[in-house]
Amino acid sequence: MLRSRLITALVLAPIIVFGILKLPPLWFAVAWGVVIFAAFWEWTDLAGLQSRTARLGFVAVMLAGQLSARYWAPYALDWLAWPVVVWWFALGMALRTFPETLLKIRYPAVLKAIIGLLVLLTAWIIMVWLRVNFGVKQVLFLLLLIWLADAAAYFVGKRFGHTKLLPQISPGKTVEGVYGALFAAAAFAAAVGFYFEFKPIMISDFVVMSLLTVVISVAGDLFESLAKRLRGVKDSGVLFPGHGGVLDRIDSLTAAVSVFYLGSFLREIYL
Repeated sequence: MLRSRLITALVLAPIIVFGILKLPPLWFAVAWGVVIFAAFWEWTDLAGLQSRTARLGFVAVMLAGQLSARYWAPYALDWLAWPVVVWWFALGMALRTFPETLLKIRYPAVLKAIIGLLVLLTAWIIMVWLRVNFGVKQVLFLLLLIWLADAAAYFVGKRFGHTKLLPQISPGKTVEGVYGALFAAAAFAAAVGFYFEFKPIMISDFVVMSLLTVVISVAGDLFESLAKRLRGVKDSGVLFPGHGGVLDRIDSLTAAVSVFYLGSFLREIYL
């Protein structure tokens, strides 16, 4: 299992980094849009849509939202990230406070499909804004931050994990793993801040922003775990050996990008 994960990561990572560094904004938006599109197709199955016609219908709505975004998304530039961030913080608190209740609720498949549509569409838009307004280094840092946090959580959890984070929803995640992720994130953000010669107060803000980003990335991971638990499946797909589907790879990122973008915008942090 670990070997498959490492091989897949070693193959994908250079391609993703190359795309971030070399693709112009338009083609970056297209590439990220394809990823989001594929993830939403997987989500329609997790949502429990039985009919292929219904799944294709929701995918068509997603595609329409993506194609029309250039006309309406700029009008939402000043406010869209706020409700998305509130959603993730509220969801994270709900997952932590009453996970059993969330598992017992019978959610209509259409409602779950709509929630996934909104989550993934806004994640696509905000990531594109991050690339356009802050540049490739900001996007690359976010990606490396989430990768590092995920890796730290995995290895620290395997070695030192004893206290389950949310065993009802994701039995493999531990509190110790989350602490490992936060420690790695803080160290990485501080190192990057020193490298770019930020002032001390800016470095502290950058570290706090990165920690909040990682906390919310955990909420994104648990949100997908909840959907998989309700559906009774282990992974969202089988595209990546050892990693599952597309949604399994970007669940943390779809939540994290909103907090990171809003923090970068409010504190005017440019790498």
